[in-house]
Amino acid sequence: MPATRASSASIKSASARRDAVAQEILELLPRLRRKFELAVPGELRDELASVTVHQMEALCHLIGSRGLTMNELAQAQSIGLSSATALADRLLRQGLAQRTSDPTDRRVVRLVPTDTASELVQRFTTAKRRIALQTLAALDDDEAATLLALLTKMVEAPRAADAAESGRG
Repeated sequence: MPATRASSASIKSASARRDAVAQEILELLPRLRRKFELAVPGELRDELASVTVHQMEALCHLIGSRGLTMNELAQAQSIGLSSATALADRLLRQGLAQRTSDPTDRRVVRLVPTDTASELVQRFTTAKRRIALQTLAALDDDEAATLLALLTKMVEAPRAADAAESGRG
């Protein structure tokens, strides 16, 4: 019995450490986000004030393609069709996107970024890269590679719900 109690205490201790680490990460993430936000040039920050994260993601998808149909936009954003339509309507109202006919099938309507949107995304992407490089300067090359590997592992790990679901099978 004493070995079982020691093992139980060890598991509780590891769980408490993991919980403390999770709490520290949750406290650091907003500080890191704020550091990035403050490093964005004021003029660009003002322009971005009316663009949501979802709109910026959508614009990046539009720029990386020849334009997207509403179905393609919904898939790219992992949202429903009605949400994609509402997102497209907001981009249209803001002058960040326009509707065009597909050159191969005139019945298909594509959402494409405006020149204004393309220029805004380019400036934001350039600023983000500069800020990331400045932030990574606190790490040596090995630490930066380790951070990348760890973040990649966290992002690519199955969700806890997915893992629990597959364990039931």
